Amino acid sequence: MVVRYLSSITNHDNSAQISPAQTVSQTFFNRNELNQILSIYGKKISEGKLKDYAIDHLESSAVFSFFRHTFETAFLKIIKNKKISKSKLKYHLVSSAGSIIKRSNELELIIKHLNTTNLKIVKK
Repeated sequence: MVVRYLSSITNHDNSAQISPAQTVSQTFFNRNELNQILSIYGKKISEGKLKDYAIDHLESSAVFSFFRHTFETAFLKIIKNKKISKSKLKYHLVSSAGSIIKRSNELELIIKHLNTTNLKIVKK
Protein backbone atom coordinates (compact mmCIF):
# COMPACT_ATOMS: atom_id res chain seq x y z
CA MET A 1 0.00 0.00 0.00
CA VAL A 2 1.33 3.42 -0.93
CA VAL A 3 0.22 6.52 0.95
CA ARG A 4 1.11 9.96 -0.36
CA TYR A 5 0.52 13.17 1.50
CA LEU A 6 -0.09 16.25 -0.62
CA SER A 7 2.06 18.53 1.50
CA SER A 8 5.24 16.45 1.39
CA ILE A 9 5.64 14.63 -1.93
CA THR A 10 9.24 14.40 -3.14
CA ASN A 11 11.34 12.00 -5.20
CA HIS A 12 14.06 10.04 -3.47
CA ASP A 13 16.84 11.32 -5.75
CA ASN A 14 15.97 14.98 -5.00
CA SER A 15 16.54 15.87 -8.67
CA ALA A 16 12.87 16.66 -9.28
CA GLN A 17 10.14 17.62 -6.87
CA ILE A 18 6.40 17.44 -7.42
CA SER A 19 4.65 20.55 -6.27
CA PRO A 20 1.35 20.33 -4.35
CA ALA A 21 -0.31 22.24 -7.19
CA GLN A 22 0.48 19.38 -9.58
CA THR A 23 -1.06 16.76 -7.30
CA VAL A 24 -4.18 18.77 -6.44
CA SER A 25 -5.31 18.50 -10.07
CA GLN A 26 -6.10 14.84 -9.41
CA THR A 27 -9.55 13.74 -8.28
CA PHE A 28 -9.88 11.94 -4.94
CA PHE A 29 -12.58 10.28 -2.86
CA ASN A 30 -13.08 12.05 0.45
CA ARG A 31 -13.32 10.22 3.78
CA ASN A 32 -17.15 10.03 3.83
CA GLU A 33 -17.25 8.65 0.29
CA LEU A 34 -14.62 6.01 1.10
CA ASN A 35 -16.47 5.00 4.28
CA GLN A 36 -19.68 4.46 2.29
CA ILE A 37 -17.93 2.51 -0.47
CA LEU A 38 -15.87 0.39 1.92
CA SER A 39 -18.97 -0.47 3.99
CA ILE A 40 -20.74 -1.93 0.94
CA TYR A 41 -17.47 -3.61 -0.07
CA GLY A 42 -17.19 -5.22 3.38
CA LYS A 43 -20.77 -6.45 3.15
CA LYS A 44 -20.13 -8.04 -0.25
CA ILE A 45 -16.87 -9.60 1.07
CA SER A 46 -18.77 -11.25 3.93
CA GLU A 47 -21.29 -12.62 1.42
CA GLY A 48 -18.41 -14.06 -0.62
CA LYS A 49 -19.24 -12.01 -3.72
CA LEU A 50 -16.10 -9.85 -3.86
CA LYS A 51 -12.46 -10.49 -3.04
CA ASP A 52 -10.37 -7.40 -3.81
CA TYR A 53 -10.51 -3.70 -4.68
CA ALA A 54 -8.38 -0.98 -6.24
CA ILE A 55 -8.48 2.80 -6.06
CA ASP A 56 -7.16 4.93 -8.92
CA HIS A 57 -6.78 8.70 -8.78
CA LEU A 58 -6.70 10.29 -12.21
CA GLU A 59 -6.76 13.91 -13.32
CA SER A 60 -10.42 13.94 -14.32
CA SER A 61 -11.79 11.09 -12.21
CA ALA A 62 -11.28 8.78 -9.24
CA VAL A 63 -12.12 5.10 -9.69
CA PHE A 64 -12.97 2.50 -7.04
CA SER A 65 -12.88 -0.95 -8.67
CA PHE A 66 -14.43 -4.11 -7.22
CA PHE A 67 -12.89 -7.47 -8.12
CA ARG A 68 -14.37 -10.95 -7.77
CA HIS A 69 -10.91 -12.50 -8.12
CA THR A 70 -7.54 -10.82 -7.69
CA PHE A 71 -6.25 -11.48 -11.20
CA GLU A 72 -9.40 -10.59 -13.18
CA THR A 73 -10.59 -7.32 -14.61
CA ALA A 74 -12.81 -5.19 -12.41
CA PHE A 75 -16.30 -6.61 -11.83
CA LEU A 76 -17.78 -3.16 -11.03
CA LYS A 77 -16.37 0.37 -10.86
CA ILE A 78 -17.59 3.46 -9.07
CA ILE A 79 -16.26 6.47 -10.93
CA LYS A 80 -16.23 9.96 -9.43
CA ASN A 81 -15.88 12.62 -12.12
CA LYS A 82 -14.90 16.21 -11.68
CA LYS A 83 -18.10 18.17 -12.06
CA ILE A 84 -17.49 20.19 -15.21
CA SER A 85 -21.00 21.12 -16.31
CA LYS A 86 -24.55 20.94 -14.99
CA SER A 87 -25.49 18.20 -17.44
CA LYS A 88 -22.65 15.85 -16.44
CA LEU A 89 -23.38 13.69 -13.40
CA LYS A 90 -20.68 13.20 -10.79
CA TYR A 91 -20.87 9.44 -10.00
CA HIS A 92 -21.14 6.47 -12.36
CA LEU A 93 -21.51 2.77 -11.65
CA VAL A 94 -19.89 0.88 -14.51
CA SER A 95 -19.99 -2.86 -15.28
CA SER A 96 -17.04 -5.00 -16.36
CA ALA A 97 -18.21 -4.67 -19.97
CA GLY A 98 -17.94 -0.88 -19.70
CA SER A 99 -21.66 -0.14 -19.77
CA ILE A 100 -22.98 2.44 -17.34
CA ILE A 101 -25.43 0.85 -14.90
CA LYS A 102 -26.33 3.91 -12.81
CA ARG A 103 -25.53 7.63 -12.85
CA SER A 104 -26.13 10.11 -10.07
CA ASN A 105 -24.89 13.30 -8.46
CA GLU A 106 -25.11 11.59 -5.06
CA LEU A 107 -23.04 8.61 -3.99
CA GLU A 108 -25.83 7.44 -1.67
CA LEU A 109 -28.01 6.54 -4.68
CA ILE A 110 -25.18 4.47 -6.21
CA ILE A 111 -24.64 2.66 -2.87
CA LYS A 112 -28.40 2.13 -2.49
CA HIS A 113 -28.48 0.55 -5.96
CA LEU A 114 -25.63 -1.80 -4.97
CA ASN A 115 -27.50 -2.73 -1.77
CA THR A 116 -30.81 -3.43 -3.51
CA THR A 117 -29.48 -5.33 -6.51
CA ASN A 118 -28.64 -8.95 -5.93
CA LEU A 119 -25.19 -9.38 -7.46
CA LYS A 120 -24.70 -12.98 -8.51
CA ILE A 121 -21.82 -14.77 -10.13
CA VAL A 122 -23.14 -16.51 -13.22
CA LYS A 123 -21.19 -19.48 -14.58
CA LYS A 124 -21.68 -20.74 -18.11
